[in-house]
Amino acid sequence: MRFFLPAALAALLAPLAPAHADETWRADTGMIAYLAEEEGYAIFSFTTDQGYPAKLYIPGLAGNYDSRGTHDAFWIGEGAATCPADLGYGEAITGNWGQARLLFDEPAFPTSFTLLMGDCFGALDRAVRAETTYYD
Repeated sequence: MRFFLPAALAALLAPLAPAHADETWRADTGMIAYLAEEEGYAIFSFTTDQGYPAKLYIPGLAGNYDSRGTHDAFWIGEGAATCPADLGYGEAITGNWGQARLLFDEPAFPTSFTLLMGDCFGALDRAVRAETTYYD
């Protein structure tokens, strides 16, 4: 019997290297999912505290699974416009958006986080706690 070490090693390490689509978190507002990576941004889908579908855009987080910390971001959501100007990324253009900050509990996947959010350019005045749904 022939044993091929690189293939065996890859099989053992595969569970440690997550595909971003496998990252989901449970929050009071619903599920949060690592949706995609585009142009250096990690994009999460979530539901706002007003109940609208939204996306969180986190620059520099794409491909980062083991050196996470505090990340400034912005969110764009559906729903009634609350900001004096529209903001858009890709095809999503709306007046319902704001600044955000993501604070991961641990530097490596899997980890929970706290999401701080504000409307438009206002203060980060709301917090959403997100617990990982990943289980060994």
